[in-house]
Amino acid sequence: MLGTHKPVVVDVESTGFGRADRIVEIALITLDPTTWDTVDEYDTLIKPARDVGPTGVHGITASMVEAAPAFTEIMGAVTSRLNGSVLVAHNLTFDARMLRYEFQRCGVAIDLGAGHCTYRATRKKLILACEDCEIPLSHQHRALADARATAELARRLRLARSEHGTMAVSISNAPNAVSRHTLRRELVDTDASPMHRVVSRATYPKCDWPIQQYLDMLDWVLDDGVIDASEQSKIRELARDLGISEPERADAHRAYVNCIIAAAQRDGVISAAEHQLIVRIATELKVHDVPLPQETPVPRLDTIPHGSRICFSGGDQGAKDPLMAIAEENGFLPVPSVTKKGCDVLVVADLATSSHKAKNARKWGIPILSAAAFVEEYGSD
Repeated sequence: MLGTHKPVVVDVESTGFGRADRIVEIALITLDPTTWDTVDEYDTLIKPARDVGPTGVHGITASMVEAAPAFTEIMGAVTSRLNGSVLVAHNLTFDARMLRYEFQRCGVAIDLGAGHCTYRATRKKLILACEDCEIPLSHQHRALADARATAELARRLRLARSEHGTMAVSISNAPNAVSRHTLRRELVDTDASPMHRVVSRATYPKCDWPIQQYLDMLDWVLDDGVIDASEQSKIRELARDLGISEPERADAHRAYVNCIIAAAQRDGVISAAEHQLIVRIATELKVHDVPLPQETPVPRLDTIPHGSRICFSGGDQGAKDPLMAIAEENGFLPVPSVTKKGCDVLVVADLATSSHKAKNARKWGIPILSAAAFVEEYGSD
């Protein structure tokens, strides 16, 4: 048995596999070092600050990660689980490499040690290895589902009995703060409320523990965007129980609104929905002295003029080829990149994308159109 080091099963979904690629979802399952029973599960989507990559593989769209935390925001939670552990993964080389890139990008020194690779042990893809061992895997390429299957595969392969060659993870200078904010895929798949999508990005200011608990409660009561009379009574009662005065509560409300604003502004854009939510939160909390940001102007486009230069972003080339054909049929000129003077319209797979092309288009005021809307308007019947 390993005994001395906790095994942690890791699975990541990413935008690709190069140095410039990012993790878009992570799952970590901590196992008991003696029995290898599961003692903790952690998973979240991650906003990659770039195009989400092969949606057809991992099923993650730009809209799904729009409200997700950045890796810097979850690094403390990841570190607390990984440091001193022995990694277990299906294709450990890939998962370890993507983790290393993310930590290095944050300026944190990490030695991922030497762990157990169920892919190397089976020489089969995860779905095939699971079939051989009769392990259910209904949602392949979802980080938590893959991690759970890998954990069970490791148990069946009796990897716990093999200590030889393993070495624990060592992380030396990561921040101690652990954010509790995550965005699990199941919340997105079950249509999490718009309020949750904004709130999940908010990072509380440094404050004492009573205020921290009070701010946490606001997340719950504001999930539907309304604080009714009963909830108003309950949060006042909570404040009293926590020893928070009315002036301190008003300060906490202002701090909360500022946190929500900062979260919405993180991508440099205040959408119409985000603006409405910010106004609603400020109104419900009776905060009238915090400047509220205006909705970011979005260039409107009723029709695309003949001869317009159109760039296509998102999806693989196979998805872009039909769009480019439609463009040419309608007298438009497909162009490979978004430049200030060389592109008139950007067509994207998902309007929430944070790709480099989309960032440039927003910066230069170039209209952005969804691929679905482009096909509906200009595709053949």
